[in-house]
Amino acid sequence: MSTAFRSVGLLSVVSTTPPGPSRRAPCIHARLHPLATNPGEKCELGFTLLEILLALSVLSVILLLLLSSFTGAARVRETLSSRAREFRQVRLVLDRIGTDLICAFATSAREESALSLREDQLSGLPAATLTFTAFQLPDGDSGHPPAEIVKIRYFPKIGADGVTLDLHREQSDLPFIENKIPLRESPVAEGLRAFRVEVFDGTAWVTAWPAGGGSKTALPKKVAVTLMGARGETYRREVPIRLAGQEGGVTWSGRRGAGKP
Repeated sequence: MSTAFRSVGLLSVVSTTPPGPSRRAPCIHARLHPLATNPGEKCELGFTLLEILLALSVLSVILLLLLSSFTGAARVRETLSSRAREFRQVRLVLDRIGTDLICAFATSAREESALSLREDQLSGLPAATLTFTAFQLPDGDSGHPPAEIVKIRYFPKIGADGVTLDLHREQSDLPFIENKIPLRESPVAEGLRAFRVEVFDGTAWVTAWPAGGGSKTALPKKVAVTLMGARGETYRREVPIRLAGQEGGVTWSGRRGAGKP
């Protein structure tokens, strides 16, 4: 054991404590980091510039992937919503036309009750015009009197974009009597690329009616309506005409002339 001397003022104090390593408390980093076992090791608590740049690069790649995923999901959602709206519109139109055609009739006593069909071209797009008379339940519209017989016409117009077709429905109430009831016209579909109508005369499908050489008030056996959406999808519905062949025995209302049943 060696003897160490300390000078304190004028006194000399003899210390019997042997010299040894420094008793400085190790930093907290040394206690946490498993590799920093030396209490006198210098603590490194920061990141280098290279490490920061590498972390930012990885974070940028992750954010870019997330943004691409969200953008793709939004685009898919918009596409599906647009197709759903188009399908819903087409389904409602086909249901409306089918309901009107099921109640279609014609009578040989009234030539104006005949069904007529012609196909035209609007801006190079197939555009048919279908006109017929039909029974319907009174709708109770306050601006129009109740009518059980109506004249209905479906016809297309060029849409606001100048490229597609808008389908319109026109209804005339009490068509067999003179009246001043205004026509009711309303759009039923928009953004179409084609509106085709075919009728089945018992042997073949034709795109014009009345057929040549037949009665003007004769009704076809079936009517097929074809719509083409904005994306080119084609939707078709065939509707049977229940009163076809009964043109001479249909009971209809309206003002009759003298001598008529």
